[in-house]
Amino acid sequence: MKKIIIVLALMLPMFLSAQETQEKQEKSNSKTLEFLSKDGTVLKKEFYDLDDVGSSYNKTQNQVLIITDLKSNEKRGCFRIITNYPSSSGNIEYIGTLDPDEIDAAILSMEKILNEMLPTTPTTYTEVEYRTRDGVIIGAFWKEKKKEWVIYVKTKSYTSRSMSTYKSEELAKLIQNLKNGQSMIKEKTL
Repeated sequence: MKKIIIVLALMLPMFLSAQETQEKQEKSNSKTLEFLSKDGTVLKKEFYDLDDVGSSYNKTQNQVLIITDLKSNEKRGCFRIITNYPSSSGNIEYIGTLDPDEIDAAILSMEKILNEMLPTTPTTYTEVEYRTRDGVIIGAFWKEKKKEWVIYVKTKSYTSRSMSTYKSEELAKLIQNLKNGQSMIKEKTL
């Protein structure tokens, strides 16, 4: 009996740590994810792949998700960014979403970074970022050692494992994917 109590006492911190980690995860405020979690509905989900951004290890997948409530025929869409983190048990996938009404602001933010920030050479460490309701962060930071801007996407703000970085040349591709995704959402949710 004493052995069981000792084992349970040793395992308790591990269970508390796991619970603490779950509590640290931010609750999403995405309208699309709220729509997806409605009870009593039959939802059809269609995934449309866009071009990947980045290369090899830091590549992110971009998708448009169209959701149809088959009961009411209501349609919604969102732009998805998927990052991967390699671990000993396989890749861990992190998915972040941009609601349709957030895409314009994301495009505007990325175009400002592309046109106003990337041509500069800051004299101090500098970051600029855009954040979505779902906790996706898209931004850039100045890497002093290499004298270059680094673009990053973090699909879950609560963990650095969801972050991918790319060379600044990849930002134009991300902007184009956002524009293509926005058009597709409008077209398919009419």
